[in-house]
Amino acid sequence: MEDTKADFTMTFRELSEITADQLKELHIPEEFWALQDLGKHKLFSEWVTMYLLRLNSNKGDSDTKRRTRMTTVNPRYILRNWMAESAVQKANLNDFSEVHLLEQVLQHPFQRQEAAERAGYSLRPPSWAKHLKVSCSS
Repeated sequence: MEDTKADFTMTFRELSEITADQLKELHIPEEFWALQDLGKHKLFSEWVTMYLLRLNSNKGDSDTKRRTRMTTVNPRYILRNWMAESAVQKANLNDFSEVHLLEQVLQHPFQRQEAAERAGYSLRPPSWAKHLKVSCSS
C-alpha cells in the first residue's frame, strides 16, 4: 500500500465490500478505485493469493460473514482535508449546508449513505485537493 500510495482507509473498506471471488479472479470493479490503485503494484496478484489463503484459514467463516464483520470496523467515510476545506469555504459565504452534511455523515461513518455518495465522500479526492495542506493550527 505504501509503494502505490494507496488510500489506506478506502483500501480496507473496499476489502470489506469486495467478494472473495472477485479478488480470486482479480476482477476489481471500477467502483473499487483504491483497490485498483493497489492492483497496479507488480506483486498485487501474489498478495491477493496470500490474502485469500489467510481468509480460507478462518474455518467456518463465510465470505458474507467476513464482509459484514469488516464493514463494521472499516469506515466508508472519514473527515478528509478536502471535505473540511470545502465546508469552510462555503461557511465563509454563510452557507453551512456542507458543515451540516458532514456532521450527519460522520455520525454513522460505517453505513453507506446516499447523501454522502452524492457528495463524493467515498470517491477519490478531487484533483484540486492534491496539494492541499492543513495543519493543526489551520
